[in-house]
Amino acid sequence: MNAQTLEIYEIFKKKIGEPEASKVITYLEDAKDKEIGSAVERKIEHLATKEDLAKLDSKVSDVKSEIIKWMFIFWVGQIAVFAGIVFAVLKMK
Repeated sequence: MNAQTLEIYEIFKKKIGEPEASKVITYLEDAKDKEIGSAVERKIEHLATKEDLAKLDSKVSDVKSEIIKWMFIFWVGQIAVFAGIVFAVLKMK
């Protein structure tokens, strides 16, 4: 029991008696423990494992290769357009 729990126990003991106060405190402590336990379980569900990180790393690698591929295609297209414009301007003169 911490200081706060002891204070609450003393208040309940004066109002409803020692056995009932003890039951109330026990109930409150059990409820607090369950709440803390469920909060920990919820946090554990969101933790990443080494396996999760390996999958993420492979996905990132795949996405990087896709981006590089599309950047190359874009650059080739831009160079072709630019070369066409230069050729058209030179042919006009």
